[in-house]
Amino acid sequence: MKTITALLASLLLAGCGQAAERPYQPREEPAPATGAAGTSPTPTRETSAPPASDRPASVDVGDLRVRIDWPGQDTALLRLFPDYYLAKYRAVFSGDDGHLRHADPMFREEAIRWAREFTDGGYAVAGRSRLYRLKVNAIVGRGAEVDVCVDETRMKVVAGTGEPVTPQPTSIRTPYLQRMLARKGDDGRWRIKQIAYGTEGCSR
Repeated sequence: MKTITALLASLLLAGCGQAAERPYQPREEPAPATGAAGTSPTPTRETSAPPASDRPASVDVGDLRVRIDWPGQDTALLRLFPDYYLAKYRAVFSGDDGHLRHADPMFREEAIRWAREFTDGGYAVAGRSRLYRLKVNAIVGRGAEVDVCVDETRMKVVAGTGEPVTPQPTSIRTPYLQRMLARKGDDGRWRIKQIAYGTEGCSR
């Protein structure tokens, strides 16, 4: 990333991150889990909703506090985006690559690039964000579409010194929509295949 403009433009697609305490180095991509020939793969715990205690109302990741307005329905698919959102911030705070567990091979390079843009640029975020109006639009076979609203209007992008950068990215000035396409693997787990950005449908 050559300029701060390029960094802030990346927020349009996937939110923001914070500088890593150690260089971000993703592990090699693991081989996808598959069932034995002629058999069905054994479903993992991800195929059903984990205990309700795993749905905290807010989570602190570094200097960012993320509020999550969980819907009444509780499924592994609805948890996918919040899990990824939190994990990608951990990636840029600590160099952990746990967010890649939520990425389909088609999305993996984008997820790696997002984290590296922030760690290489030495930028950070502070403040509060909110995820709300989580909704499954459709499930067709192994594919699904999920909408999530993201409000980062109380979040600031800061330099390594902790001072807010100027200008702040326009994408965080109003709530925005993240439309997630997900795919279920042979191991029964949902993973993100693509995330699109929108500006409508998330007014507060």
